[in-house]
Amino acid sequence: MYELIGRQEESDIFLSLLKTDSAEMLAVVGRRRVGKTFLIQTVYKNDICFNLTGSQKSPLKEQLQNFAYQMETWSKSKVAVAPPKSWSEAFKQLSKFIDSKKFRQKKVIFLDELPWLASHKSGFLAALGYFWNNWASQKNIIVVICGSAASWMIDKVINNKGGLHNRVTKLVVLQPFTLSETKQYLQSRKIS
Repeated sequence: MYELIGRQEESDIFLSLLKTDSAEMLAVVGRRRVGKTFLIQTVYKNDICFNLTGSQKSPLKEQLQNFAYQMETWSKSKVAVAPPKSWSEAFKQLSKFIDSKKFRQKKVIFLDELPWLASHKSGFLAALGYFWNNWASQKNIIVVICGSAASWMIDKVINNKGGLHNRVTKLVVLQPFTLSETKQYLQSRKIS
């Protein structure tokens, strides 16, 4: 994996959340290809206990199948995990999985490309709100939500009037590299 260039302020914020005594919901937004996923995976590489990435324009059934595949991977299950019938059921499976692990230190659940997971009529945002309010908010955990559609993330999550209202504890807006950081990045890749 490549070294992390720049992003010191954001890295410090991410790491500080591991040291708090409360649950955290971290929202990371920024335009496409700015390095959101790379930054999260690099800083939290030893702390992620579950990761799911939304699939663009995929139907709910396929997104839930992808959840089941990820549950198999992260739980190291030797048998196939049946796809949940809904996002509510998926989050119930996730909470049971995390509870069964009895982690000693704060862990990270990373939900990437949230706008793709929360497709029209999928029930994802309501299920995420319930999961946060009734389980995750009482755990020693960080739920990281990320998406490239910044306006969607702000409208649907940050300014949510339902179950996710005021639940994001930290918002990080990732900006493109400065010229100096771009130079460092290109040099690190041996590009002149």
